[in-house]
Amino acid sequence: MTCFAQMEAHNTIGSQYQHADIEDGYIGDLTYADYRRAAEEHFSFMLPLIDPSRVAGTAFRDYVNEMNEISWEFEDQDEGGRGVAYNLAQRNSRNRIVGTLSLLRCFSKNLDEVPGSDKIILDALAGDGTITRLLQTEKLRAPTIISSDLSSFMVKACIAQKYPCIRQSATYSLLRDSVLDGVLIAYGSHHLDNAARKQASLEAYRTLKVGGRFVLHDFETGAATANWFDKVVHPFSRTGHPHRHFTRDEMQTLLQDAGLKNIQVFDMADPFILEGTTPDEARVNALMHVYRMYDLVRVAPTLTEALHKLETCVNDVLGGIHIEQTGSTWTATIERQALVAVGTKVV
Repeated sequence: MTCFAQMEAHNTIGSQYQHADIEDGYIGDLTYADYRRAAEEHFSFMLPLIDPSRVAGTAFRDYVNEMNEISWEFEDQDEGGRGVAYNLAQRNSRNRIVGTLSLLRCFSKNLDEVPGSDKIILDALAGDGTITRLLQTEKLRAPTIISSDLSSFMVKACIAQKYPCIRQSATYSLLRDSVLDGVLIAYGSHHLDNAARKQASLEAYRTLKVGGRFVLHDFETGAATANWFDKVVHPFSRTGHPHRHFTRDEMQTLLQDAGLKNIQVFDMADPFILEGTTPDEARVNALMHVYRMYDLVRVAPTLTEALHKLETCVNDVLGGIHIEQTGSTWTATIERQALVAVGTKVV
């Protein structure tokens, strides 16, 4: 039994525990008490959403220790992860603006508008707050996003930016029952194994209010974007990519078994879009984004060779880089097709 499962048992008697002050670090060198002080200063609305029994005693300490053991892939390079390169690739958050806004529209009644700030949505695999950064940078109408992630490195970066955030597993949320208007699991859902996918869907259902929506995003097994991970990311990334993607039937079943209703599963355009002052600059920016995004340090011994080889890979697997001019700016687009499931909690 993992400590995530053990916590369920501990929490039946969780009221007898005091809050744990994790000395070896809840978020890097920050204890849970440090996190609460940061939250109180910058995003105090979150504190009442946290279930005290889920951040209590030895069970919480075990939970943090297990997160530390399994989060290495998106920690920094000292731990063998690719968190630094990933965050560098996401600094220009416009690169996924099409897909991000499409996902946020899934939380509206007709999937046609981005909700306003009165709606609270948990981004369960948020990295360093990419969606929040996009919405703030573009000054867009937006819901209130809580960024959560397994990685200490990612959540510490969120705190540094003063974004509402919490470090937790997608399979065991620290939030109370029925407090969220939406839960999003995207851009990393394939990192969850079979059991974790089921548990994450159940946790989404538990934490949603009645009428709230769960949105699950990935890339369909056997399609071009999933093939990109198999043929390029797995052999050439610093960390590899030994993860299975999703099928349509699996998404449908996961949401249905979690108790969600009115389920829809559909394709969604989710391109990478990078800009430059010349066509070549836009092309190089697109290739550099791909290189950093997946930390493809094994693709070739030099960066020049790596970009040349990556362009061939993009051409062969994803259909190439499409470059067009808009005013004085050139835009390079790498097309990707995502698979999305949306379900609603009705009781």
